[in-house]
Amino acid sequence: TITKQGRYTIMEENTSNQAQNSDINNKAKRINEIYEYIETIVFAVVTAFLIFTFILRPATVSGESMLPTLHHGERLVISKLFYIPKSGDIVVFAHPNPQEEKALIKRVIATEGQTVNINFETGEVFVDEQLLDEPYILEPTMLDEGTEFPLTVPEGKVFVMGDNRNNSNDSRSPEIGTFDTKYIIGRCIFRFYPFDKIGAVD
Repeated sequence: TITKQGRYTIMEENTSNQAQNSDINNKAKRINEIYEYIETIVFAVVTAFLIFTFILRPATVSGESMLPTLHHGERLVISKLFYIPKSGDIVVFAHPNPQEEKALIKRVIATEGQTVNINFETGEVFVDEQLLDEPYILEPTMLDEGTEFPLTVPEGKVFVMGDNRNNSNDSRSPEIGTFDTKYIIGRCIFRFYPFDKIGAVD
């Protein structure tokens, strides 16, 4: 027979085992929570890396060639995902001269097959004989950098100019000319600095 004292001993042993099992389960639960937290952080970091490597990239404006639209030091988000250049886009280019480390930021004026003409006396720009409405420029286009007009944009290239037309080295210069689209790093889609100018870039 089992004595009353013996039954108490068995009950105390069972209670002790339950407490140990509970501690083990709590520790395992905490470890699992830590692993899940680490996995979440790693996933977020990898996702951010992939997004900013293959989809979105940051860019910093250098110089004054895009005034008044963009100012020196402003920070932008650019993207080339499924991008097809079109007139009016602001794009970042790798400089065609491999010795130049800085990228260029300009506005697409015309794409392949379109014809650009500039009247440097009136400052007017025409694409396919249509006068462009350009509310974004700082002043009329008076700076002639040596390219002969009218000019038809070759296949696979774009004609670009800065919005600060009289202080921009762009497709008007024979040294730069029309840009091969393979040099496009991305289209500017968003300004995130300065904070009072956060928003889409037009």
